Amino acid sequence: MMPPCEMMSKSFLPAFRGLVSYELKSLGYSQLKIASVLGLTQSAISQLLSKPKSTYVKTLLDMGLNIDEINSLVKLITRDILRDPVRTTLTLYSFWMDALSRGVFCDYHRRMYPQLSSCEICLQKKIGLQDTERIQVLARLEKAVKLIEESRYFVNVMPQVAVNIVESIRDAKTLEDIAGVPGRIVALHDKPKAVSKPEFGGSRHLAKVLLAVKRFSPHLNSVINLKFDSLMEETVKSLGLKYSETKKNILVGRETEEAVIESVSEEFKKAQFLDVVFDRGGYGIEPITYVFGEDSLKVVEKALKIARKYVEINAYRSFHNRANI
Repeated sequence: MMPPCEMMSKSFLPAFRGLVSYELKSLGYSQLKIASVLGLTQSAISQLLSKPKSTYVKTLLDMGLNIDEINSLVKLITRDILRDPVRTTLTLYSFWMDALSRGVFCDYHRRMYPQLSSCEICLQKKIGLQDTERIQVLARLEKAVKLIEESRYFVNVMPQVAVNIVESIRDAKTLEDIAGVPGRIVALHDKPKAVSKPEFGGSRHLAKVLLAVKRFSPHLNSVINLKFDSLMEETVKSLGLKYSETKKNILVGRETEEAVIESVSEEFKKAQFLDVVFDRGGYGIEPITYVFGEDSLKVVEKALKIARKYVEINAYRSFHNRANI
């Protein structure tokens, strides 16, 4: 038997473990701390760091990945693994499955096993989605993601935690009724790039936010997360979008994801329609701007307007600041 998961265990995963170990080391983490974060022994980390970083990069390049994909995924995994091991696994596995479906590893796999020269199993599209509404949701999401990737301005409003956009079926009851981008949309060479294709169950945080909001505003089926700062606040106001801001009744320094979700949904309990909800974050939680709409295309339309206006206002500010020097 010669399944592609063998490449994952023998080449892909060890190489990324090595690169993430080097990334954590550059952030000042000790070998003992790196071992704890990665779920390995200290001796295993020592062995990983005993090899040159270039060894791991070469392995991944030989597998078919490009250097931009490698660097982007290493930084994303490093950021995730310090916050949420579950999200890390989702990001890594989503990237792996997407690369398989694009045929990225086919040549490498065939070099391992020449008898697979005619194999195209990984290139076959997933089957089984017979529900018309779900197919339509995925189609809209793919178009929405493409619009984001083609935008010159969008990267300016992306938060540190990267971007996701989700859309639900109308009568969503669980996270599996909401589609998103597994691994999210990241900044790659100053351009937004989706780690993988949208799929149902592809988001956790935004899906939870949307489910909570739909209790009070069932007509809203989509949400995207953007950065939050004073310029974003000014931008949203200047566009005349209906907005609100969360109010969390919790101790300072004890903010949680659940508290954020509850506080966002509370704003819709007070006003059933809002375009935007600002959350100023807290200790360990990045401030975020949530943009809502009836579907993902309408949400992206709002998000791109916000991105363009954000850049315009920022350029105007910079010009006048220089003029006043």
